[in-house]
Amino acid sequence: MPWDLMEVQVLPAEHDWRNVGGKNYMSWTKNQHVPIYCGSCWSQGTTSALADRFNIKFGLDKMTTPIALSAQAIVNCEAGGSCNGGWHSVVYEFAYTTGIPHSSCLQYTAHNLDKKGGC
Repeated sequence: MPWDLMEVQVLPAEHDWRNVGGKNYMSWTKNQHVPIYCGSCWSQGTTSALADRFNIKFGLDKMTTPIALSAQAIVNCEAGGSCNGGWHSVVYEFAYTTGIPHSSCLQYTAHNLDKKGGC
C-alpha cells in the first residue's frame, strides 16, 4: 500500500512543511510584479508547488540547494498563459511532457517573451 494507516490518536496535532526539524521545505515568497506588472501568479504558484514536492521528496539534507523551477520559462513558452494571466493545469501538463528548467537557467523578468527569441 502506498500509505500507512494510522490511528487518529498517533497523528501530530499540527504539521508545517515550513518547519520540519528546523528545515523549510517550501519555496520562498515571490512577487510577480517585480520588476514590472506581470499577471503570472498561475505560473509562480504552480512552479513553486512542483518545486516544493521535489524538496519534500528528495530531502533538503541530500541537496546542496532547494529546487526552484523557472516561472519565466513557463511564461516564455506560453505553457498555460502569459503576463496577462493563465491556467495552472496547463503548467502541470507542460511539466510532465516537456519539463521545466531550474530558475537559475532563466531568471524571472516579468515580461512576455519577445517572439524573436523563441521558447
